[in-house]
Amino acid sequence: MIHALPSPSGWVDYSISSAEQATRAVLAIVSAGRGSTPRDHGTSILILEDDAHGTIGGGEFERVAIEAARAMLAGNGIWRRSVLTCALGPDLGQCCGGVMSVVLQPIDVSSIKWLRKIKSVLDASSPVQIFFDKKYPDRPPRISAPTVQSIHPTDTDSGFLLLVEQNWPKVALFGAGHVGRALSTIASQLPIRLSVFDQRTEQCALVPRADNLWIEQSIDLLAKAAQLNDFRAALIMTHSHQLDYELCKVLLPNAAIRHIGLIGSNSKSKRFRKNLKKDGLRESDIARLTCPIGQNGPPGKEPGTIALAVLSELLQHLTIHSNQLNEQSIDAAA
Repeated sequence: MIHALPSPSGWVDYSISSAEQATRAVLAIVSAGRGSTPRDHGTSILILEDDAHGTIGGGEFERVAIEAARAMLAGNGIWRRSVLTCALGPDLGQCCGGVMSVVLQPIDVSSIKWLRKIKSVLDASSPVQIFFDKKYPDRPPRISAPTVQSIHPTDTDSGFLLLVEQNWPKVALFGAGHVGRALSTIASQLPIRLSVFDQRTEQCALVPRADNLWIEQSIDLLAKAAQLNDFRAALIMTHSHQLDYELCKVLLPNAAIRHIGLIGSNSKSKRFRKNLKKDGLRESDIARLTCPIGQNGPPGKEPGTIALAVLSELLQHLTIHSNQLNEQSIDAAA
């Protein structure tokens, strides 16, 4: 069975858990790609004897990578780092015209030290640079602070350099009703970390469980809203219009939250904006409110249809902001 990873660095926790239990695994990381390929550099899958976490695109290439990893696990080959490269068309009969390479990194009890070093850096909310040496495949990966070179993954004859960070954006969802639960279901397959806040025990119990979802039954949602300084987006869809309004008052002045979406009609949007102005919010803060949310999505009022539209809109906002931050990082490094 293959499970989704909760973030780009999610393989670290799973690898540590496997190593601590003396269960061997193989970490397969996409190190190079040319042409049309299903996943980008740095994408990973942790492969165990009868389980897997993550994906490098599914399909035939992933099957071949899993097969190679499980051959290593079965003792059919040398237990050391290696590289698997396939031309997707000629080698695998796929229509994609690209070429992909993965680094196959063995994970066992001897890996605990370097894995814990990576985790300690990530736990401090810092990125970490990992170098997988190709010339000396028996040596553990080298862990260091990021450099300008590691802004993008690089693959050379000497080795593969990977930057790992907890960079999936954190999104707050206020409301675990029908739309909130549908949204959570779809979000479990997306590159975000979603925290669901609701006061109702019975509604929280119905939210699906996934590694990138956190459910919190909170009595004081306004207090929670005031603590979201490390969140990039917030979606408001509670059972109460008054609570929705109070959440808007708390969230909109927080410039750290780049996208704030409110479910509702055009009339609700106009009424809220008028009252927010009366209550003293700045025009610039009120303008940050997206309501109604998901207007450019497919037509329909089914919870799943609304959720799909909202998440599509959310990802577009987050991508724009992420690209702006990347450009700033590159300019600063230059």
